[in-house]
Amino acid sequence: MTSQANAHGESPTSFRKEALILGLVSLAGPLAMNMYVPAFPEMAKALGTTSATIQLSLTSYLAALAVGQNIFGPVSDRFGRKPALYAGLLLFIVSSIGASLAAAAEALIVWRFLQGIGACAAMAVPRALIRDRYTGSTAARMMSLMVLVISIGPLISPLAGTALVEVYGWTSIFWFLTAAGVVALALVVTQVPETLPVASRVSGMATLRGYGLLLRDRSFICAALMIGLAQATFFAYVSGAPFVFMTIYELTPLQFSMVFGFSAVMWSGSAQLSGPFMDRFGAARLLGYCVGANAVLTSALLVVGLLDLGGMLVLILGVAMVLFSMGILVPVGTVMALHAHGAAAGSASAILGTAGFAAGALASFVVAAAADGTALPMLGTMTACALLSAAAASVALKFRPADLG
Repeated sequence: MTSQANAHGESPTSFRKEALILGLVSLAGPLAMNMYVPAFPEMAKALGTTSATIQLSLTSYLAALAVGQNIFGPVSDRFGRKPALYAGLLLFIVSSIGASLAAAAEALIVWRFLQGIGACAAMAVPRALIRDRYTGSTAARMMSLMVLVISIGPLISPLAGTALVEVYGWTSIFWFLTAAGVVALALVVTQVPETLPVASRVSGMATLRGYGLLLRDRSFICAALMIGLAQATFFAYVSGAPFVFMTIYELTPLQFSMVFGFSAVMWSGSAQLSGPFMDRFGAARLLGYCVGANAVLTSALLVVGLLDLGGMLVLILGVAMVLFSMGILVPVGTVMALHAHGAAAGSASAILGTAGFAAGALASFVVAAAADGTALPMLGTMTACALLSAAAASVALKFRPADLG
């Protein structure tokens, strides 16, 4: 397929620069998700509560990411991409300040929800920006490059969070996130072009009709579920990993951060293969390989956990293989889902985000609610999500756009 990038004669340098800028704008959300995880024990002590209660602030953040994308996606279709980014990033900045000043766990949970709502703009709108300009494997390459930048978040955020907590205390993490929001806002103002012309913007009623069309599109909805449930596999891991590694296996926060960073490297590294692999195998075969690998790997990890075999190294390597597969699945699945919906890219992107973070919030809640002092709640939830993702993929791939292979 001839990409719009090629049609515009865009140079490789400007292509990479665009991916870098969009990745940096999107980075605030992943940073806010992971950076404070190593600080859970200190935060619980400082706020006079338990780690399980602090974990609810992660659940509230994920829930906000599910809700908020349905605000900013349609807003970007109606008013343009940049105004939606302005509103979301301003809310992110204000709520980050609020979280840093929180004196009780309940206040932290509320501010984290608002922070997640603001982060939605930086996570949903860049996908729509890409769909405005690119299609096919070129879009997959742009998304994979953006993922490479975004992966800095889970790669460095636990390490940075640990360092900030040890030197300045847990509130410094949220001041750092405030600064990240300011940088993202400055990039939007100075570097991000408006990609949705006024003539292409839709009215409020057209947005609602567009939602209706998307929700009736069997291929799109199943693709959204395939991607969302795959992401929920990751969120189940994020939710359970601090307890599993720092309590069961007694890793220090620094050691845990290194384990988490290794997983992020696997995800971001494999994402760079998505474009070439999509050209070689086609979207359907590639996605079939990925969802199948996730289902097999998570099931194997659950069996190992039930039989009390292996150990920490087996868990680390197994999860790394799952995330390697997901690094390919997410950008290719997103391209497939958005391919036929360029006129409603913001709304379609919002639904994809909602599916991922709603499933992620539910998975996070299940892991916390089922906690029994072992790794089984985490492994069982990961397996269930991977199997459901494979089931959704069987329908999504059957009704995929014919020109994607």
